[in-house]
Amino acid sequence: MNAWKNPSIVDNFLTKTREARPFQTEQHDILLRLISKSQSNVNKFIDLGCGDGILANIILTEYPNANGLLLDYSPSMIYAAKDRMTHFKNQKIIQSDLSNSNWQDTVINKPEVVVSGYAIHHLKNGRKYELFEEIFKILKTGGIFINMEHVASTSKFGNSLFNELTVDTQHAKLEKDGKNQSKTELMEEHLNRPDQLENILLPVTTQCDWLKEIGFIDVDCFFKCFEFAIYAGIKE
Repeated sequence: MNAWKNPSIVDNFLTKTREARPFQTEQHDILLRLISKSQSNVNKFIDLGCGDGILANIILTEYPNANGLLLDYSPSMIYAAKDRMTHFKNQKIIQSDLSNSNWQDTVINKPEVVVSGYAIHHLKNGRKYELFEEIFKILKTGGIFINMEHVASTSKFGNSLFNELTVDTQHAKLEKDGKNQSKTELMEEHLNRPDQLENILLPVTTQCDWLKEIGFIDVDCFFKCFEFAIYAGIKE
């Protein structure tokens, strides 16, 4: 995940790529619905690969008394998260590497909710499975794990649709902001972005099957648009 230690890559993601992600509002609504329908209250949550704290911000706005633990590998992301979260006192932001199990050492009390947003796909597949096991272990009974994730298409056709939607959305956002950049240029940038080399994608069905194997119940993919997905499971 060395690309995410590069401040220019982080800045480009936060100011351009992420801002133009399709159906962002809808995905955040689904996240909150999953939490509210599965939990009577949220006292503690963990955000794995928190980025600039966008998901933690949404959760704490809805559950202002919750205590959040935000973890990320990138120093630039940690800096951005601390800047975004200054108005929340009940949260801790820590630099931690999810590629090993040491992140669990930062967990003192079991959370009702563990979330992750477009981060776990950077891990090797075997490590993904281990992380899911660790999440299951640290969750409270009845707690929920929600992963908002970039998943693999099962065909070149699906991948091309994903690329086209991403570029169309970026182009529309730039036009709205009064900036001119052709779709051809945007596609070239999208297909050759440096962080893409660190994507290790898996189909969402595989990841849901893993959660079931580990012991999660009510596992499902609750949102999917090409390679954007939200899947979740509850610790019985």
